[in-house]
Amino acid sequence: MRFAVPVVICMVAAGCNGGGGDRLASALPPGSVSLPGLPKQGLVVPRGSGVELLGLDGSVVARLPRFEIGGGDTRRDALMHDLDSAGQLEQPRLVTPDDRYYRLDASRHALIPIWQPRVPLPGGAELVGGGDPHEFRGLSVVRRGHVLVRRDFFLAVVAGTLVQSRGRLLDLRTGRSWRLPPRCTGVGARGATAYVFCATGPPVRFCCGVDPYPNMWLERLARGQGATKVAQFSRDGPFPRVTGALSPNGRFVADQGEEICAGGYLRVGPTDGSRGDRPASGDGATGSLPYSTFLGWSADGRVVAQITWARDCEHTVRGGVYLVDPRTLKRKYVTRWAWTMWNAFPDPPVALRCPVGERLNGYRAVANGSRSCPRY
Repeated sequence: MRFAVPVVICMVAAGCNGGGGDRLASALPPGSVSLPGLPKQGLVVPRGSGVELLGLDGSVVARLPRFEIGGGDTRRDALMHDLDSAGQLEQPRLVTPDDRYYRLDASRHALIPIWQPRVPLPGGAELVGGGDPHEFRGLSVVRRGHVLVRRDFFLAVVAGTLVQSRGRLLDLRTGRSWRLPPRCTGVGARGATAYVFCATGPPVRFCCGVDPYPNMWLERLARGQGATKVAQFSRDGPFPRVTGALSPNGRFVADQGEEICAGGYLRVGPTDGSRGDRPASGDGATGSLPYSTFLGWSADGRVVAQITWARDCEHTVRGGVYLVDPRTLKRKYVTRWAWTMWNAFPDPPVALRCPVGERLNGYRAVANGSRSCPRY
């Protein structure tokens, strides 16, 4: 027997009645939608005429009828869609049939209305659209009225916390920045060190022309120093790698290829160069490689991936969202499909007290404690 998940949704105007709900609602902007307690991370899954919010354990935490992922083709939709050119953000957008946009703020357990193309980024910054519904005019980043990054057609938000623009990579949390080498794309930073994917030669010919930079290297970039090659990553023929993101502990990097057919190909590899990258699906040795798409990183260091097995572009056999251990590629099923993830780029892990000898995100515990390390 399947039971409905009880959900209390309250539109915040004067506030929701009752106990703690009053305090929570009063702290939210007018027009917000108060949700039940949300986990720090989760998945947004289309269901019928609405969406469901799932925890990474697969449990349904909220059902939102009449909310959608995308939007229509109105002037307002065009302005909001401009924000998508920056890449994946920590707070997914949802929209109602009457064109009301919201962002999912799990820390406040609410959907916060978006009145204009302007959404929060880490460190108190905001991503701001160009303001023209007829033509994309680039994006900018501001903080408390000051422009951090001038309007740029090619501005990209990297791993949720950094901004790449005009050959520089800016960490919004710390204010550190790095000058990027040519043909390099940021994938994340830890302290004073940034990691980048760089396209390199020599050129090769393929069926339709010449790829001048067919190879890709993960490189380490320390402030004030040159880039250091760490490991070469695979390329899928002429198809470019379009997204990269460090794991929460900085020991692995996810590398997402351009989507083709039922998805692209997601690969993961260590940032110390100790071995090569591998497909997140863990398959391909005895047959065609399943399609795989990056959704995010879980706080415990597993990559969240949509994996699809298909006979060809038109015939999907099976698929699902999985938590994949980047060390062993052991995967755990979560749900059949998801559109996106909230808080896909969690902060680096804090030290937890774990029994001696156990590991947390690849680090061995050195002191006894009452809290066990997660196992997977």
